[in-house]
Amino acid sequence: MANIVLTCIGNFQEYIKTNIIQLQKLGHKNIFILTNNIFFNEFNNFKNITLIDIDTLNESYHFYSNSNLDKSFRNGFWTLTSLRFFYIYEFMKVYNINDVIHLENDVLIYYNCDCIINCFDKSYMYVPFDTLTRNISSIMYIPDSDIFKKILDNYNYNLNDMANFSIIKQQTGLIRNLPIFPTNNTTEEHMFVTQNFNCFNGFIFDAAAMGQYIAGGDSGEIETSGFINETCVIKYNNYQFVWEITDDIKRPFLITTENSKIPIFNLHIHRKNLEKYI
Repeated sequence: MANIVLTCIGNFQEYIKTNIIQLQKLGHKNIFILTNNIFFNEFNNFKNITLIDIDTLNESYHFYSNSNLDKSFRNGFWTLTSLRFFYIYEFMKVYNINDVIHLENDVLIYYNCDCIINCFDKSYMYVPFDTLTRNISSIMYIPDSDIFKKILDNYNYNLNDMANFSIIKQQTGLIRNLPIFPTNNTTEEHMFVTQNFNCFNGFIFDAAAMGQYIAGGDSGEIETSGFINETCVIKYNNYQFVWEITDDIKRPFLITTENSKIPIFNLHIHRKNLEKYI
């Protein structure tokens, strides 16, 4: 059974509540929230979730004090996006938790993670990449704390999370791709970002660009759908998206140029208005 882990560190993000509502609607039972004790009361209306006070975890890497990332930008955004991994590692180690699916708080999923948990090779961490050299940690699979430690031992404290796992993938061979599009042999880069498509029951995973195209860019930008991510090698404006309701869940699909309907496992909602997409 999948263990769902969310983090809310330093700054409370109200939209995490919509994420939890969707997770529970999909039938997830093992939901862990790693957060500061001062935010515990924000979750009072939820049953069957487990709150973990990060201050009870020994952050053995001392990432925050050792990092040279900008701690002033967006209330420490760049530092906190990396710090979460080190708390997730400590949590997994202390509580002996394996088979973790970690979601960013603005990432909605549309299927119960148990339907893919056996698709992972448990010798590897999985994360989506949208170029040869950039990962987006929107959704991650972490098999156990031992493998995660080998990965974090190579983490560069001077680089953000979008650069680190690409480098560590090359250094260690311990990271594999979650496919962001059906198998595509157009170029080496297309082949790379679509790796493992045949391993995940036909699902594709959103790094960032699908959610940006469907729901719009970051909350500080003009509110509009149709945003085209300038970096992602797949240009989703070339494809059609449709929504269908099955089992009382509204779910998105991508229509390929061959008219195949591909289920989308998750969407990264950068505008944070998650309630519009459930």
